Amino acid sequence: MTQDVGAPHRFTFATREVAEAHEVLRKIYVGHEFRLHRVNRRFLYQQESVGAGPIMVGRVRYGMDVDTHLEPLDHLMFLVLRTGRLETRDGRDVTRTRPGETRLLRVGRPLSNINLDFDLYSVNLDLGMVTEVAAARTGIDPVRFRFEAMTPVSASMNRFWRGTMAYLHELFNGPSEPLDSPLAVRAAADLAASAALATFPNSAVAMTYRSAGARLPVASVRRAMSFMDTHAGEPITVTQIAAAARVTPRGLQAAFRRHVDSTPMAYLRSARLDHAHQDLLSADPVEGDTVSAIARRWGYLHAGRFAADYRARYGRPPGDTLRG
Repeated sequence: MTQDVGAPHRFTFATREVAEAHEVLRKIYVGHEFRLHRVNRRFLYQQESVGAGPIMVGRVRYGMDVDTHLEPLDHLMFLVLRTGRLETRDGRDVTRTRPGETRLLRVGRPLSNINLDFDLYSVNLDLGMVTEVAAARTGIDPVRFRFEAMTPVSASMNRFWRGTMAYLHELFNGPSEPLDSPLAVRAAADLAASAALATFPNSAVAMTYRSAGARLPVASVRRAMSFMDTHAGEPITVTQIAAAARVTPRGLQAAFRRHVDSTPMAYLRSARLDHAHQDLLSADPVEGDTVSAIARRWGYLHAGRFAADYRARYGRPPGDTLRG
């Protein structure tokens, strides 16, 4: 019924030996080709990655100049360059990335990179998950969804995406507890997908919701609400909710707007907040129960956001409820 995000996976490797670095690269990136040009005197290759389910963050430091031929990717890879230079060839298109700039490497296309002594951060996202978010947000037919350019729509959105990536890296490289929560991982992935849709040109940007749910009966909304109430503790998606309601994701969005002037995900967040409230009422701080642990259990990545939502709903801080 739900997407199993699995246990978080971590990888760390560092070496100052060129041959050892390329042996590891060949094992990690099967089918990719590397051609070395120049090695710095103080060569260092360092790679770190942390991932769970549909999202992975990473950092690579590469003390050499090298050409890389990439086989078509089956996932979306977003990069932000800290130092060095990166030149990407996508067919006849050439994109040069300078420090501070962000890029998207699209799926299904062979690419060639010229990497010049660089240090970069990356975020990998599952294409199916991003497509699902695009369909839920805009109503686009999933088969029509695609990213159309490698560069952000504007300089301000470049800064926005860079900040989003910094937040995701801080989250995934911080305490491990949030990554043990499937809801928290899904929330992080949804955040990344939504930010990417706003930052990089794509076929869903111009889509607007239509009145597809105008004639849908309110029973479809009730079925969706019942499904969300039952599965609030799981990382369910709009597609799964729509299937339970026996409508399309686009129809579900329109039906919620028509009948309850809201969205399915807003209702799901409300249901999870109610569950968190019940957990706080029954929790015992003497036994080690905490507000942050309960917030993570119900999909909140940030304790401050949980506290604000809780106070708005119940008129008091969650800590007061916990302490009775």
